Amino acid sequence: MRKINIGVRDFALPVPRTGSIEVNSGYGALPANGQELHVALQKKRQDEFYNYRCEVKVSHTFERGGFKFAVSGQIDGILDGTVTIVEEIKSTFDIQDLLQKLKSDIDHPYAMQLKTYMYLLMLAERVVPLGRFLLVSSRTGEEIELPITFDRDSYEAWLDKRLDELVVQAEQQEADASRRKTISRTMSFPFSTPRQSQLELIEHVEAGLDNNEPMLIQAPTGLGKTIGVMFPVAKEAFSRGQTVVYVTPKNSQHSVAEDAIKRLQKKQPKLRSLTITAKSKLCFKAEQICNPQYCEYAKDYYQKVYENDLLNKVTKHKHLSAQTFRDIGENYKVCPFELSVDSLERADVVIGDYNYVFSPRSLLGRLSNQTAAKKDKPNLIVDEAHNLPSRAADYYSGSLSTYGLQILQEELNTRTHPFVAEALTLVSKGIEIIYASKPRGAKQAQLEVIPESFKEHNEHLRDFLMRYLGSKIEIDQKDPILKMCGDWADFSSALDFEGDNFFATYSENSYGATIKITCCDASEKLKAAHDAFSNVVAFSATLKPFEYYAKLSGFKSTKTKTMEFQTPFPKINRKLVVIPQVSTKYSDRDRNYQKIAQAIMKITNMKSGNYFVFFPSFGFLEAVAQLCTFDRFQMIKQTPEMRPSEVNRCIDVLKAQQEPTLIFAVQGGVFSEGVDYPGESVIGAIIVGPALPNYNLERELLRGYYEKNYGTGFEYAYTYPAMAKVIQSAGRVIRSESDRGLIVLMDRRFIETSYVDTMPDDWFDNSVDELVSGSILADIQTFWKESERPNESIA
Repeated sequence: MRKINIGVRDFALPVPRTGSIEVNSGYGALPANGQELHVALQKKRQDEFYNYRCEVKVSHTFERGGFKFAVSGQIDGILDGTVTIVEEIKSTFDIQDLLQKLKSDIDHPYAMQLKTYMYLLMLAERVVPLGRFLLVSSRTGEEIELPITFDRDSYEAWLDKRLDELVVQAEQQEADASRRKTISRTMSFPFSTPRQSQLELIEHVEAGLDNNEPMLIQAPTGLGKTIGVMFPVAKEAFSRGQTVVYVTPKNSQHSVAEDAIKRLQKKQPKLRSLTITAKSKLCFKAEQICNPQYCEYAKDYYQKVYENDLLNKVTKHKHLSAQTFRDIGENYKVCPFELSVDSLERADVVIGDYNYVFSPRSLLGRLSNQTAAKKDKPNLIVDEAHNLPSRAADYYSGSLSTYGLQILQEELNTRTHPFVAEALTLVSKGIEIIYASKPRGAKQAQLEVIPESFKEHNEHLRDFLMRYLGSKIEIDQKDPILKMCGDWADFSSALDFEGDNFFATYSENSYGATIKITCCDASEKLKAAHDAFSNVVAFSATLKPFEYYAKLSGFKSTKTKTMEFQTPFPKINRKLVVIPQVSTKYSDRDRNYQKIAQAIMKITNMKSGNYFVFFPSFGFLEAVAQLCTFDRFQMIKQTPEMRPSEVNRCIDVLKAQQEPTLIFAVQGGVFSEGVDYPGESVIGAIIVGPALPNYNLERELLRGYYEKNYGTGFEYAYTYPAMAKVIQSAGRVIRSESDRGLIVLMDRRFIETSYVDTMPDDWFDNSVDELVSGSILADIQTFWKESERPNESIA
């Protein structure tokens, strides 16, 4: 008889489901600050009552349909006495709203939780307790006691229906697990003749999975690493009846994983995949406001999903995409994003953005049973993993600026509704609070303490926002009030993080003042996320030095299996040149702009085609562009404000190959990562200097943290992040075995040890000096002449 562990929160749901997507619905995530309020209130109760018990563990195992359901939880508080009273603490911003919901709905999920605690205590201690809610306002601290009526007969009638429901769910889970195991046994690589490098990659991944080793894999573009990693990781997970979660740093990069899954599905038509798409791209409304008064797709959501059996209907689709969920959402008038989240457990492979696994608002609890044994957890694949340390640090950072608030102020002045005057007052107060945090006599400084006024102002904004959303004012996509309240709330959330890996800074310039909370190192947060999975495989074309990425990505460097694969393409198809005669250091730039411009013009003039020139910054790009003239090329410059549609037009120009084109772009930008330029779409990339982060107070504080904790401050703060951008930029050239291309690195730092240590092994045989030429133009000319001959290596 299989045992299934289930917490009270997941167990105590209404049968049938009722309710809408809204605050205080009882479904979804708990309030972020709820635990802190709970602890404070419990301490207060213990001070008031000597016979008050906190966090009392209760459990009971129910048998039904061949399963054992072990239900467990912790009661917030028990007041012992002549009559035993079970207390359930619930914190909320709008206490009156929650009070009315609990009074009007005896089957509210919170009510079912409290009744379940009472029932479990009755079974454990053979008492007949009373029950009451202790509601507390997170805004004002107001407390309200609300007794509830508990009828054993009606509860046990609900219990019968809920256990029957759980049996059906358990049978579905077993059927899904059995189906996955069958897929694993019959799974074969989707290509009849895998590349030798792919076979080696698969073997290495399989060995790592066998040894339960987390993996960091560096493999160049063109190796076929996506399917080479996906295939063994999925096969291993499916063999245990488990799933695979595949995450990327951007939604735009999902298509590579989706293509790999489609190839697997050709031979395994019963394999189901699901792509989680950002709520903003799925939402039918002008603004993402989840309450039934504003959104008809949120209204009665849980009831509509239950009555229409939508969580079973979605399994009829082999791949659940954004369009699939939008179609179902429109047809049944349900929120497509929430439906995609509720459908996660029915998918075999889930594809999504990093934030669904690694951010404070992740979906980890929906993607994995974190309390399960390791063998009962899914596998995780992290694509473009060089982005993970910085992306994770950003999740736990936050900032506010007076300039941003002034922009909102201008936007508010164009509005005419009754809330404008109060909103403008709140904006002015926010600007005042930021300036008031300025340390005496300093325009840039680290802040030891953040004034309480920031959190107090956040409470005022939340109160204002509740009233604003409750009005009948039409809200559009660029609503400044939502923007203001959201930005301040995000910053306030960052204030809750503590430790020496966080610091706060104040800075001021001609635009205004900025206050920022910076996370230097999110490795502990990432490690906690990794622990939710049985195996973790992270890969990228840029993961050296491995020790740096292992430490900052939350891997234990001693246990992590690291692998580097070389390009599978003939080396004669690629020309790599380092030009150390150029310096792009900030202090040398004015003297080198002309030299750089001349080199770009001479190098590109040697062969007609499409080229990228990647710069450290937009300012640098513009300075050099003004010195360049091209007769044979059209020149396109990337701009900071470039819209996605403009980027796509530029990429289309390259792929059309109708006119030789030179694109001046920045390293680490939209053109330099996660974009394929097949064939002769791009024949060369000139990389002008390593794009070291700007030297400022924040970066120097980061350097100090890394020096103290890892002993390599400058490399961690400056060199390694810059070289990741360089190598990604270089990877835009040579995307297949028939491609030929030129890569030029301009700067003397490219021959220094700390920079060379990050370079792929296949860039040179023994020394980076092999890439330095005494006759640069002649060598490049020879390469282009030889490349015009038939390529014998691939004939």
